[in-house]
Amino acid sequence: MRILLVTHYFPPNHIGGTETLTLALAKSLQDRGHEVQVICAEDFDRAPSHKITATDDVHRGIPVRRLHFNWALAPDVFGSLYNNPEVEAYFHTYLAHYQPDIVHITSCYTLSASVINAVKQTGIPMILTATDFWFLCSRNTLLQSDGALCTGPENAWKCAKCKLADAKVYRWPNAILPETIVAKLLLSIGKIPAITRQRGLRGMHGDWDHRHEFLMAALDKVNQIVTASHLVESYFIQYGVPAEKIVFSRYGFDTSWAERHQEKTPSEALRLGFIGNILSIKGPDLLLKAVKALDSKLPLKVKIYGNLEKVPEYGQRLRDIAGNDERISFEGTFPYHDIGKVLENIDVLVVPSIWYDFPLIIPSALATKTPVIATDMPGMNELIRHEVDGLLFARHDVQGLTHQINRLFAEPELLQTLRAGIQPVKTVETMTEEYLARYHALLGVASPVAA
Repeated sequence: MRILLVTHYFPPNHIGGTETLTLALAKSLQDRGHEVQVICAEDFDRAPSHKITATDDVHRGIPVRRLHFNWALAPDVFGSLYNNPEVEAYFHTYLAHYQPDIVHITSCYTLSASVINAVKQTGIPMILTATDFWFLCSRNTLLQSDGALCTGPENAWKCAKCKLADAKVYRWPNAILPETIVAKLLLSIGKIPAITRQRGLRGMHGDWDHRHEFLMAALDKVNQIVTASHLVESYFIQYGVPAEKIVFSRYGFDTSWAERHQEKTPSEALRLGFIGNILSIKGPDLLLKAVKALDSKLPLKVKIYGNLEKVPEYGQRLRDIAGNDERISFEGTFPYHDIGKVLENIDVLVVPSIWYDFPLIIPSALATKTPVIATDMPGMNELIRHEVDGLLFARHDVQGLTHQINRLFAEPELLQTLRAGIQPVKTVETMTEEYLARYHALLGVASPVAA
């Protein structure tokens, strides 16, 4: 088959969970003899124009077409983030030229849902793997501005207020006017692109009703939606996506590297590790606070992997919490191919995220027989089974996290019990076989591979 994979970004300049997943799937499909092409955005906030220019390259044997355009320079900045006419026009021409058998979208928040419209008009079968919350939340986190968990786009003002909470355009009138009047004023302004493209509003405010209607209509045009999160599945159904269109299926991973990294290097201390983006929503400060609450005489080492300068103020906050505690070390970043070596030197991975995170580092840890302590929230608790292959604690609960870490000292057999409870991680080969079966079903042809 000729398969077009559409995604927001692609390596080597962008390396995240979705990018890693898309690359693994592309390689696996290619290894089975299929023709694979990736198309993605590049220079999304740096290109000199909102008009598209394209470049082609090859990454690890996968042909990649990168579309260079600057979202902030569009005539209707907010609208183009979900409905980009330049992207839709480009895809019309590109699809006519490339003529794929299947289009598989793993994320389109940079390219916008106009990709879906373009594919639908060609009649080419289309699968969407919902790897993020973008269709429901412009922040892509389902976190409100005050840090509270969000239940989705219930109304336009809820979304507008969330995005504008810290903006002068909301704070100043809200200080002197009733919120009902402020809401009416700002929602009216949101329908005028000439105003919303101005500095202070650009990309943050627009026609929220249209955004929701457009994106739900786009989801309806997809032939099949695959999600690895029951939370995403339930929210999609809540906001109008037919349940029969959605398939729940875990992600698959390239775990071939992990087999030689399942034995831990010897250590007299218990080694906890945090690996990820150094951001407040990832919660590394919770880990450090929990460690500071532990008995300082316990044999413990804490390794924090990530770029402390990603958000310098937050990085400094972590340094301040750690102080001169010799148990805590900031290890910086590392090349992805060293992940096995890093996990060899960690006894337990800690994932204290405060949002509905689905970090791919969890399956990587499990593949190396590394138990995980994680926040008891959808996403993480869909990967970790409490007291089987890891431990869970409540969101924001530093005391709860401290308790779970303490258990590893108080219950000497617990760590080995958790290691023994880890089941094999779903492989990318299995995931690829499942997707091939779906492709063949949409094309109406017999599949040579069982689902």
